[in-house]
Amino acid sequence: MMIGRVLEGPQQPEFSKRVAQIQSFANGLGVCLTSPVQVQARAEQGAYQLLLLNAWGQTAQGELSMAGENPVRWTLQSVDDTVQITFIGLRALDGQWRPRLTDEGYWCADIELSQP
Repeated sequence: MMIGRVLEGPQQPEFSKRVAQIQSFANGLGVCLTSPVQVQARAEQGAYQLLLLNAWGQTAQGELSMAGENPVRWTLQSVDDTVQITFIGLRALDGQWRPRLTDEGYWCADIELSQP
């Protein structure tokens, strides 16, 4: 019994607020969760970051294209009980986010990036 648990590997934490889907769109990203969460946003040293508190999400990454040419890399990772979404570009980034509800019942944070 004990050996089986060791060989199973790490278990995902049990959070009722989980990232359900990620949608990319022009100049931004939509991150949808199973329930609403508290959000903190910050722009530091040219990067923009959104923190989704008391939530969990599978690690993901990707790239967006701003203004047709400027690539922006994004990463999503869970650290403790917070989902961190970080955007880094060739030029300094700023952003805004707004909440949205989907027909499927997901709560989403729609993130729109800009370059100051």
